[in-house]
Amino acid sequence: MDFTEKPEEREGVSPEAAEPIQPVVVPIQKSVPEETPSTATPVPRFVIWSHRLSLVVLVVFCIELGMLLAILPWTTVWNQNSLLAAYPSLKAFVQNNFVRGIATGLGLVDIWIGIWEAVHYRDPVK
Repeated sequence: MDFTEKPEEREGVSPEAAEPIQPVVVPIQKSVPEETPSTATPVPRFVIWSHRLSLVVLVVFCIELGMLLAILPWTTVWNQNSLLAAYPSLKAFVQNNFVRGIATGLGLVDIWIGIWEAVHYRDPVK
């Protein structure tokens, strides 16, 4: 290869190929206008109340499970039960403070999810 020639003069390479590719700019499209509340059909009451009931069940479940996971690892029920008595290596693992901390952390996250769902609830609309 001769180092004196320019890269553009090489055989098979066009000057356009040596230039960097410019990004394609796509214009932002406007969103479709939503229906006004006066023209929207109302959601049946059954649907609204079923959403509310399912939210209450979810929130109660998340908070109860979270409290159980947050408190249970630090009680004697966690250490002294018949399930762990047969497996000493599993008992040693479960009694580790890191495992207890992970269980407590999952409980706190579960409580947070329940509260977040309750605070951010919106009734369904069409």
